[in-house]
Amino acid sequence: MSAADLTALVDAMDDTTVEKLLALFADVKLTISLPPRTGLVMLTVRDSFATDFHLGEILVTEARVLFQGCEGFGMVSGEAPRRALARAVADAVLNSTEPCYIRVQLETFLVQEGSRQKTQVAEHAALVAATRVQFDLMPGA
Repeated sequence: MSAADLTALVDAMDDTTVEKLLALFADVKLTISLPPRTGLVMLTVRDSFATDFHLGEILVTEARVLFQGCEGFGMVSGEAPRRALARAVADAVLNSTEPCYIRVQLETFLVQEGSRQKTQVAEHAALVAATRVQFDLMPGA
């Protein structure tokens, strides 16, 4: 799983799911090298002329952890220390090269969560599609 995929999954999780993800690591030896902290980063976007535009600063929360000598980093938008920590721990476990049972559990959890999120998006899209109206043809015109 790529870092972008992991970030998207964790960002889309609700708080209850983030707590379930953190509960997976309750018995795992982790070292928090940088406790969750907030900061500001510049948000740069690309405009319609393919030029970078600095929109402004946004609040982020970041955290770093060590797992079996492998460092994991998590940064999420807003003030969300538990979410940043979950992102960092998942990053460290997925980047570790040594085989361990927690990696298998994490991958299973993330696959199930990804499937749940895709189903939820599809259901939401179906609800939105049901409200679509066509104004192309007007009766009596």
